[in-house]
Amino acid sequence: MMKNIFSILALAIVTALTAHGAEPPVERVFVSTDREVYIAGDIVWCSLFCFDNKGIPSSLSAVSYLELISSEGTVAEVKIGLLDGRGAGSFRIPVTVPTGVYRLVSYTSCEANEEGSPWMSGSRLLTIFNTLSTARVKDGVSILDGEAYSLLKRSAPEEFGNLVFNSQSRVRKGASFDMLIQNDGPASDFSVSIYHEDDIIPAPQDCSMSSFLNSLSSIKDPVIIGNRPLDYDGEIISAHVKGEIAKEDGFSIATLSSAGAPSNLYIGITGNDKVSFMTNNIYGDREIVCEVSSLDKKEGVIEIDSPFIYPKSGTLPKLFLNKEQYGDLTSRKVALRSEASIRLDTIATMLRHREDLLLESSPLQRYHLDDYTRFPSVKEVIVEIIPILKLQREKGKYHLRLTVSDVTDNYRTRVGNLLVMMDGVVLNDLDNLLDFDAMLIEDVDIYSQAIVCGKVSFSGIVNFVTKKNYVTALTFPANVRVVDFKGVSYPVAYYGTKPEGLEVDCRQVLYWDPAVRIAHGGQHRFQIHAPGYSGKFRVVAEGVASDGTPIHQEWTFEVE
Repeated sequence: MMKNIFSILALAIVTALTAHGAEPPVERVFVSTDREVYIAGDIVWCSLFCFDNKGIPSSLSAVSYLELISSEGTVAEVKIGLLDGRGAGSFRIPVTVPTGVYRLVSYTSCEANEEGSPWMSGSRLLTIFNTLSTARVKDGVSILDGEAYSLLKRSAPEEFGNLVFNSQSRVRKGASFDMLIQNDGPASDFSVSIYHEDDIIPAPQDCSMSSFLNSLSSIKDPVIIGNRPLDYDGEIISAHVKGEIAKEDGFSIATLSSAGAPSNLYIGITGNDKVSFMTNNIYGDREIVCEVSSLDKKEGVIEIDSPFIYPKSGTLPKLFLNKEQYGDLTSRKVALRSEASIRLDTIATMLRHREDLLLESSPLQRYHLDDYTRFPSVKEVIVEIIPILKLQREKGKYHLRLTVSDVTDNYRTRVGNLLVMMDGVVLNDLDNLLDFDAMLIEDVDIYSQAIVCGKVSFSGIVNFVTKKNYVTALTFPANVRVVDFKGVSYPVAYYGTKPEGLEVDCRQVLYWDPAVRIAHGGQHRFQIHAPGYSGKFRVVAEGVASDGTPIHQEWTFEVE
């Protein structure tokens, strides 16, 4: 929790420097994706490059916010974590989006405070077809006859870099083969995608890594109009509070916790109608529970604020439709359906990401209740099985006390002010716990070390772990908000493993690695599994070299 204090100090220092005329921090994010053409329902794999205005990877922000937007507004949102200026993640295009051209933009809180739209230089245009609906983006689609469509060609991006691809140019369906990427230039950091290139023509990109890097040097004296706090250690979750708070010493405690993950525990302080939780990034989509102590139980409520800013899309090219696309779109739809039953975590490989080690690095004393005589009530469990816990009733309310001792076990004392949780969710009202069926509890974990966060301290933590995350079935007071929270996307790579259970391997993406790093003279070797159909496949490497020069190189091969 001490990291929260340092984050506040860092934010205060940056604010003070800016107020005294020092140059404010600048960040820009470039988005690279696995391909350019998708159908509604597809997964988009993303690789992010975050730089300052000198072209140096920025380690300032720990999270970036992405929005998929058309001329009619935002249709999808995702958060992707950043480590030393690099990030990776994925999101699924909603099946309801209309056919059209969309812009995928990425920005940090640092950028969001600037006037204007500085994030456009690193955006990506995605061409999206909805094969289940005739809906189209308003004024964003044109119908071409066969002759006019035949004249369209995929725009060939300018190539940069010193990568050399070495592999077979023709392979058999279903075969496995090696690919080698040799780096004859400076140390390079880039993404690699291998995907099926059919005859559908994507919208021409209006941004490239080259133009993005060139734009950084032109940034002069950005105008700061926002006061959004910067996400130094992870996403800062902001919320506002409605209702009267019975404050003690001028402040009230707010807690944010997520079911199934005791380490995702954050404490905020509020003296007014706003509260912020400084996280280490909460990964994945999960239920979170928010509560403000001493908040009016009838009318009080805490509501999470959206971190997204919903920018305009800028000028977007039109998408051209023609009946010649029908066959390729049908093949894409078949591929998507065949992969619909495959979970992302069965084919993806987790990459390095930020960890919240608040509890995971702390020693605990675990009571596995199946090792003892089972009791039906929580009171009996505490009394009969866990001697270091004592349940006391004061002024009509129950409290838990914990017996702690020194290293010699000669000195013992019983302390209060414990943080009580169930499945990682804070329980301020112990009646919820005591009314719970103890037969559904699997473990009781006790963390006996004190936790301090600013003005708030706890003598220890007690976490009652249920067998199947039953905490979500509890009935909380009206002032406790349980919400479906979209956390930071897990950073993953897809190394081309053929998913099990597919009758026909019709994968469109054969390989995706968002963060390949090769030293000068080094190489990267990997294996590819060809699908069960014939076609042309494109290999795209995109990133930046250590000397600040862009990388964009492509290579193709045939599956026969």
